[in-house]
Amino acid sequence: MSSTSFSSIQAQQTKILSPNMQTSIKEGQVVHGTIKKLYPNQTAELQIGNQKVIAKLETPLKAGDAHFFQVTKTEPELQLKVVTGPLTNGNTLAQQAQQLLQAMNLTKTTEMQAVIQFFLKEQLPISKEILVQAEQLLKQLPPNVSIKQAMETIQKMLDLKIPLSQQMFDAVLSGKSTSGLQSLIQEFKLTLQQDLTLSKNDKNTLLQSLQKLAEPFGEPVAGVLLGKQIEVLQSPVANLATKLPILQSLKEAGVLPPNVTLNNLLPASTLSTMPNSAADIIANLLKAPVSEKSIVMDQIRNWVSAQPLLTSEQKVQLGILLNNNSQAEQILTLNKTLLEVFAKQSQEAVFLKDQHGLTAKEHLLSLLGKGTNKEMVSQTLQQVLSNNKNSQQPIFSTALQQAEQNVLQQLDGKAFEHAMKEALKSLGFSYEAKLGGGSEEVRQLASQLKPQLIDLLHNQVISAPLKEQAELLLNRMNGLQILSNENGPQHQLLMQVPLEFLGKKMDATLEWNGRMKEDGKIDSDYARIMFYLHLDSLEETVVDMQVQNRVVTISLYNNDTSLKPIANVFYDTLKEGLLSVGYQLSGVFVKTFEENKLTSPKKLLGKESQGVDIRI
Repeated sequence: MSSTSFSSIQAQQTKILSPNMQTSIKEGQVVHGTIKKLYPNQTAELQIGNQKVIAKLETPLKAGDAHFFQVTKTEPELQLKVVTGPLTNGNTLAQQAQQLLQAMNLTKTTEMQAVIQFFLKEQLPISKEILVQAEQLLKQLPPNVSIKQAMETIQKMLDLKIPLSQQMFDAVLSGKSTSGLQSLIQEFKLTLQQDLTLSKNDKNTLLQSLQKLAEPFGEPVAGVLLGKQIEVLQSPVANLATKLPILQSLKEAGVLPPNVTLNNLLPASTLSTMPNSAADIIANLLKAPVSEKSIVMDQIRNWVSAQPLLTSEQKVQLGILLNNNSQAEQILTLNKTLLEVFAKQSQEAVFLKDQHGLTAKEHLLSLLGKGTNKEMVSQTLQQVLSNNKNSQQPIFSTALQQAEQNVLQQLDGKAFEHAMKEALKSLGFSYEAKLGGGSEEVRQLASQLKPQLIDLLHNQVISAPLKEQAELLLNRMNGLQILSNENGPQHQLLMQVPLEFLGKKMDATLEWNGRMKEDGKIDSDYARIMFYLHLDSLEETVVDMQVQNRVVTISLYNNDTSLKPIANVFYDTLKEGLLSVGYQLSGVFVKTFEENKLTSPKKLLGKESQGVDIRI
């Protein structure tokens, strides 16, 4: 689907300009005005756009005539200079443009005529400098960009008060596109792999970032793998031939120390643990003086009782252990049992988090001495996944497939939230904002794609093809940020998220329009959210969700007519889900693009296509 489809849907229900919006008048601008009344001393009342102004004219004119005027002064009074002779109702846009070109002594190039006619038609503020800058941008258009797209981009830049530079134009043009970010990333990756100018280390760093971006569920899959492998190592019935390769793999991944044995999987206790983790409660018990042991034990019992990651049976099992009188045996058994239950829950509760925001795999790694912070957890899980992927042994390839299937079966709203957050973090969309954060945030930037692209473009020796692809990708990210803006209490957020779900690629463009309350928080009672999706089976799809006073109306645009009965199946579930968070569903309307006289998608859903893209 072209970007005009997305814009057309949006334009159906939302007017960008208010009828009462005041036209900005600045010195040097050329404005179209109609003389309404004449006053003494060459003063007149003029209608300029949607407002009436009193201005001093340099020459006497006739009431009722329309002219183009140049603003020569705004203070202490508005002064206008006549640029063209009287314009009659019979003047075409082209004729008005020719008059203005001649009066402003501008070259009559094809690009300049296109610029000035567009400015006149859209009633944009005109100045000689802006016209010349816009003309230069049109002269350097790439072959795949139309003049219409370019002029709409220039109009957006003027609305946002952005300088008409080539760099900013490229960024905004790219940000307005709904074409997939996935394709830009793949083209950059291919060019990077073929490039011979970049150092091996720099190339590997970029490829690792791209790989992480392509695997938003990489860490959950690694968590399932790790949980299963620890479970096998602890199992009394698993044979030695199965355990030894797993033990060696976990040593190579740095999960287990080199000297660990099958009889003693737990590392020596460490005082450096992640706060509120399973290892942290063990460390607290070890550090507590004898006189305070009973208090700490009560705290541990409360921690176990309140832990949402554990099942009722597991809580009972741990409760029995905690009532054991032998403290030395109690700590050892408790440590081993916690390892057992969190290995299990890393497979059973993949996306669930506890009250402190920790997952089962983070508790598991903390017990193994590798979970002192989130960054260490992430690095360790990436290494576990990499070792399993690169292994030639069937035991690991089979385990990887089973882990992916396990994660796939647990996909839900939290899983997709996780995927979107991971993708945005890997891209580095908030790179500039993070620069002012704490040291840990700044350190994490090194693994994000955007700052790596900026560093790459500062490299003087990279090849022209690699530089071009890096610029295209960076322009898309910058454009999306530029187009996310605020206008008083009104806010707009535009995002594109390349998602890959265990082999299935998908592009999602999200536009959120809403308002802020007086306390600076988002007003959740009113919003409009539009999703532009390119899916494997359904192809181009637009979801338009409007919220008015917490009443939700959803319009789904797709040219597959079989979607309506499918959508009806999920209506009650959606209604109940919204009601549980305080919203009322007004209706779900499934429409084709043709029914609404909108631009059709590039290709209709093929008859051979089968399957569901996302099950909700």
